[in-house]
Amino acid sequence: MKVVLAMSGGVDSGCAGAILRRSGHEVIGVTMLIDGFPPSPAMDAGVKECCSRLGIEHHYIDVSQQFKEKVIIPAAEEYASGRTPNPCSLCNPAIKFGELLKFTEAAGADRLATGHYVRTGCCSGMTSLLRGRDRSKDQSYFLALLDQKILEKLIFPLGELSKPVVRAVAADFGFAFHKAEDSEELCFVPPGVNSGDELLRRAGIPPRPGKIYFRGKVVGKHGGVHRVTLGQRQGLGVALGVPAFVCRIDGQRNRVELETDPNTLMSREFYLVRHYSGNLPEPGEYEIQIRYRSRPVPCAVSSCGPDLCKVETSVPLRAVTPGQIGALYRGEKLCGGGIINLTEELL
Repeated sequence: MKVVLAMSGGVDSGCAGAILRRSGHEVIGVTMLIDGFPPSPAMDAGVKECCSRLGIEHHYIDVSQQFKEKVIIPAAEEYASGRTPNPCSLCNPAIKFGELLKFTEAAGADRLATGHYVRTGCCSGMTSLLRGRDRSKDQSYFLALLDQKILEKLIFPLGELSKPVVRAVAADFGFAFHKAEDSEELCFVPPGVNSGDELLRRAGIPPRPGKIYFRGKVVGKHGGVHRVTLGQRQGLGVALGVPAFVCRIDGQRNRVELETDPNTLMSREFYLVRHYSGNLPEPGEYEIQIRYRSRPVPCAVSSCGPDLCKVETSVPLRAVTPGQIGALYRGEKLCGGGIINLTEELL
């Protein structure tokens, strides 16, 4: 089978390529450039090493304009409005599984492979996404906005593996980067830079400093609502004598409100808005995950229309954050998801 492999020059995509080659597939490597040509020296060196050891051809494709239009600007506008977006979840359907699938088709390949720790399975004749076997590395949450129709075109060679096994495979192939540390940062944000600041800068949106309130009184200043998120306690520059956290962000009035009562952050009801490329699940019983590392909890989902559904959780959740992703599961199966909203008002 002819497979296009999304490559970053790192251990995960390199190991995915090694597994594909060992399985006898013809592999074509492709790397997206989100900042235009040329690629960074570190990325280029990693990609070249991978392709040389795997014996595969490689292509760079410039998706910088699409990335700016479909990820940077929407995410920056979300931040500027007082919401907290998840840029990776926006990138996956629009760019990683959008532009790369176009390349896959143009190359005459059968499948697109990535180094995500997630599996696929067949349910009722349809391909479904399943959690990665290694739950500590499972990345299905970030794929909750994918259109289920494209799943039959994807391969995830690392879905059954743990990270130590992946590193062992990379070492076996002689990859010099097999001991490299995992990156936890957004790929387009330099180390030490606030992600909201970087998004606004790239989108050309000036920050708007404002005031911080505690029960109606001004207690401090903020550098822009993009710099805070619901539930935040650190880095506010406010001393009330007791622990305080962000309980409300009003983007229209450019104000941040604090509270000390932890109960004000607890919610059992909220909404999911359909992303343009994804599908909201049918009404029913699910488990919902509202952050990458959060524990999924049982919930009931009811439809409010084609682009909105209501979620009622079995237990209160802390700091349900507008703009983040709500991923819905039944056991290991990812059933879809949407963008969190606290009211029925569509974005």
